[in-house]
Amino acid sequence: MTLSTLSKRWLTSGLGNAAAATELDNLLGGGFGGTVFYVSADSGVGSNGASGLSWQEPFATLTYALTKVTANKGDIIVLMPGYAETTTALAVNVAATRIIGIGVGANRPTLTATTAATDLMNVTAASVYIENVRFVGAASGCTALLDVAEADFVGVGLSFEHGAAPLSAVTVPGAIARGTLVDCVWRGTAAGPDYSIYFENGATTGSINGWQIIRPRAYYSTSSGLDLAFIRADRKIKDLVIDNPIVIGFDTLAVDINSSSAAVGDGVVSDGTFIASTALTSIEDAFDVGGMMFKQCFVGDAVTGRPGPVPLATVS
Repeated sequence: MTLSTLSKRWLTSGLGNAAAATELDNLLGGGFGGTVFYVSADSGVGSNGASGLSWQEPFATLTYALTKVTANKGDIIVLMPGYAETTTALAVNVAATRIIGIGVGANRPTLTATTAATDLMNVTAASVYIENVRFVGAASGCTALLDVAEADFVGVGLSFEHGAAPLSAVTVPGAIARGTLVDCVWRGTAAGPDYSIYFENGATTGSINGWQIIRPRAYYSTSSGLDLAFIRADRKIKDLVIDNPIVIGFDTLAVDINSSSAAVGDGVVSDGTFIASTALTSIEDAFDVGGMMFKQCFVGDAVTGRPGPVPLATVS
């Protein structure tokens, strides 16, 4: 495929010249054998009867585009600026699919949950990659914004706008290995959320191995706080890395690792800053660490505003 005049113009505005835009398009698809499909919510442009192969003939919905990709071929779905879809139980069920959103701020592609008692998006195939997409919660009903149920998931630059529902923004329902979240942001928009990330089903067998959560940012101080913890793991967990987290506005715990697979050595939280939305009498009150080690981490509260290093026991 080749770049359309429209896509060349749009990409050039961000990349500086047409040659760079053409090279990007080649990298997205043809250079590695994959097919690039485009999706637009513009009713005057997007159509599920279109080819989906250019910015001039995009599909109308991500749901439909997911029926056109082929497993393990490096296919990409590009969500065009301003794309928006209100949906429920959106299944990403084709292995090695890549979904890339184009846009900045509120103009990024946005998926909004309905009040149905389901997850907004379910990743049920391995090696899925999603970048630069907003996930918006609901007033009630929704059970997760993103449920990762297969291994080797990668999410980059995702935004989770955590309304009254769901209780947990990102859920991992089983012994799912080697997930990665990079530069993702969680924002509380209404009172009610319990967890930003929840590794569920502690009673079943199998451990979670090899997850990386890199530079997460969680902001809940303007929405009455995150009720229980930024991250909770019920299952046994090994090789968990949480690097450079900033969590603002937790009510009870920052890290809640309930079922450790060993006394020590399960993982590390490094270079973190955690700010409680309620007064802390003990820094230890903010962490149920399991076998996690903390490196250069600080915790404080909204009352003193003076953070102390983990694992010191008292707030300055």
